[in-house]
Amino acid sequence: MKKTLFSAALALAFGLVAVQASAADGTITFNGEITDTTCTITGGGAATGTGNVTVTLPTVSTSALPAAGKTAGETSFSLVLGGGTGCTNGKTAALWVETASTLDLDASTGALKNHVVGGAANVQVQMVNPANGNPILLNINNAVTNGATVIAGSNQPAATIAGNTATLKYVGRYLATGVAGAGAVQSVMTYSMQYN
Repeated sequence: MKKTLFSAALALAFGLVAVQASAADGTITFNGEITDTTCTITGGGAATGTGNVTVTLPTVSTSALPAAGKTAGETSFSLVLGGGTGCTNGKTAALWVETASTLDLDASTGALKNHVVGGAANVQVQMVNPANGNPILLNINNAVTNGATVIAGSNQPAATIAGNTATLKYVGRYLATGVAGAGAVQSVMTYSMQYN
């Protein structure tokens, strides 16, 4: 999966006409790039090329999440990009959250809501950048820049492809939004990869 940017330029030109012509108010220019980067994605036990990853967080006690802002159950996982020559060396890759199709996304916390009916109350799933230990704000997408290790704003990690592969490392954990209740937790995020 990949995120591509659209490239187009829009220019308006007015010719002379018999009636009085009004002055143009300005122009609109769209810049972007289409990339031939086609990395397959694996990680967390996913079959090669599916991009579907399951991260199993540990069972923790409600006492570990006694108040809003408390976290527990840190679990490391990664997305490994590869796939031969189509995974272009020198490109920088980062995760792009498909916000419109990620129904569990909580715009106020940047984490993922628990969608299990009757599941653990006041518990969300938060992603963390292990390079600095700070939460990744999944409600913010930033354009990836060449050689970036962290994308500003979202705290989203990025990696440069070398040897036709790159590894993006993450941590998932529980986030309390209040006193946690007992029950199941499940959150789903839809993503693409973007390249620069």
